[in-house]
Amino acid sequence: MEKIKTTKEDLIIKSLEIFGLQGYHNTSFKDLAAACNIPSSLFYYYFKDGKEELMTEVLKYVVHSSVKKLKELAQNPEILVKDKLAKISRFMERLYLENPAGCIMGNTTLETALLEPRFLPTLKEFFKDWIEAYTIIYQTQYQPDKALELAEATVQDIEGGIMLMKLFQDKKYLRNALRRSEKWLD
Repeated sequence: MEKIKTTKEDLIIKSLEIFGLQGYHNTSFKDLAAACNIPSSLFYYYFKDGKEELMTEVLKYVVHSSVKKLKELAQNPEILVKDKLAKISRFMERLYLENPAGCIMGNTTLETALLEPRFLPTLKEFFKDWIEAYTIIYQTQYQPDKALELAEATVQDIEGGIMLMKLFQDKKYLRNALRRSEKWLD
């Protein structure tokens, strides 16, 4: 294996792809090293606690690179509310329609929630922030309790849409869920 220069962030991004496709438990450092074209020992240089630490960093990366952007968009006073939802829908389509792994956060939650408590805080942060982004938008037309209820239903619907899209290999499930998220403001 030819050695290449890499950074911690490069390893996190490439590991995200592999964990997304294979899952946490079905992925070894050997798999990750092969995908990153590096020796397995290099992972321990960056992630001293091993695969669990790497997965935690992957999940944190997803939180900061995706759902935090959704919250910023939801809070932007310069964008009309309907445009915010349309932009969020386009963002989600880019994230999930061409991604054969679907949503790594949903996948990891299903795979590890009962077995890997270390991941729970980051997984909860992701879904809490995602719900909060929709709540902010829905509060423009609904009382806080109703906005929260609709936001929770929206996130559940989108995650279900991602799951069914993967299962049936049909993008309509995610597209329909995203369209429904926008209808709450009609």
